[in-house]
Amino acid sequence: MKIGYKTALAKAAVTILRPLIKILIKNEFTHAELTELVRQTYVEVAYDSFALDDQKMTYSRAAVLTGLSRKEVVRLHNVLINSDLVARQAPNRAMRVVHGWMSNPHYVDANKHPLVLPIKGRQGSFAALVNQYSGDITYGAVLDELNRSGVTVQVDDHYVRLVSTGYVPHEDELDKVRIMSVCVSDLFGSAAHNIDAKESDRRFQRQLVYGGIEDDLAAKFHQLSSDRAIELFSELNAFLSENKDKNDTHKSIAGKRVGLGIYYFEGDTPINSVKLVSEHHG
Repeated sequence: MKIGYKTALAKAAVTILRPLIKILIKNEFTHAELTELVRQTYVEVAYDSFALDDQKMTYSRAAVLTGLSRKEVVRLHNVLINSDLVARQAPNRAMRVVHGWMSNPHYVDANKHPLVLPIKGRQGSFAALVNQYSGDITYGAVLDELNRSGVTVQVDDHYVRLVSTGYVPHEDELDKVRIMSVCVSDLFGSAAHNIDAKESDRRFQRQLVYGGIEDDLAAKFHQLSSDRAIELFSELNAFLSENKDKNDTHKSIAGKRVGLGIYYFEGDTPINSVKLVSEHHG
């Protein structure tokens, strides 16, 4: 690998790591603990993505690929086999309830807008919605969480309204970290895919960036982008939900996990910043 390319990768790695390390230090997660996870992940990725065709990955090859000793690869591979540390997280149950409310025909009106729901009732109620989408969690616990998060408001003691589709856990910081990890992993996955993908196989990946924006305009853009993103998410959610329901007979067939992520960001920029639009999409 050329030195210049490796330097660029090093800078990219540091940029990616800064926000993560800020969270780790805040939660007393040490350098040694992160280093161990990095070593484990190197071995995991080597086994998952770099085995030769029709050949089983060997400890020796994994050692060459990762730069770790063969003895260390053996240790880390055994740790991975016997650990659920890298298991994928299931979608948050409260978020599943929100998705169901937005897409299930029993909980939307003719214009596909979420209905105001009676809190209790065997059918068409918030309790029934939670029972369908949240398993064994009580409707009261879900309602309290969604109310605290500003996703729902109670019209009165008997009815509840969905006012926002952007659920973020209110108190459970661990859930927030889990959501963050999935979002960042998905973004990195698409970006990494696009580096080597053919033009016809690239995934949509676009970022709009302006520098030198005053606070009042930034606030207006924040509100506009949030409103338009919610509209788009509602439309895409309805499309996937409706078409997925049509294929219920094929539930036993393993399918792909698909989705689209949009995020707002802001920060300090140099005075001489200029507009930059970068995009990679198929």
